[in-house]
Amino acid sequence: MKKLLFLFVILFSVSSMTTYASFPVSENNVESEAVLTQSDVLDVQTEFNIGGFLLGFLLGLIGVGLAYIFSNDESFRRSAWYGCGTFVIIYILLLASYGYY
Repeated sequence: MKKLLFLFVILFSVSSMTTYASFPVSENNVESEAVLTQSDVLDVQTEFNIGGFLLGFLLGLIGVGLAYIFSNDESFRRSAWYGCGTFVIIYILLLASYGYY
């Protein structure tokens, strides 16, 4: 039994030394890499607006609707959604802690 196990170990060790990749890499092609420039990174707006957050937090979906009606600023609208989501999460946690689920 030990000889058979030793034979399998040797067989798999030798075969793993002679394996090749499924496709050969003949040259280094740098053109295939995706490169981000500084302007690409700055296009993503991640500003937080406390007014939009409070509007969504205090008024819920009505506040989000008001943010869409009265503002063209995307960060204001996004912050209103964050406020609304925060209110919903806190509300669910309070309901769960009192046993109203």
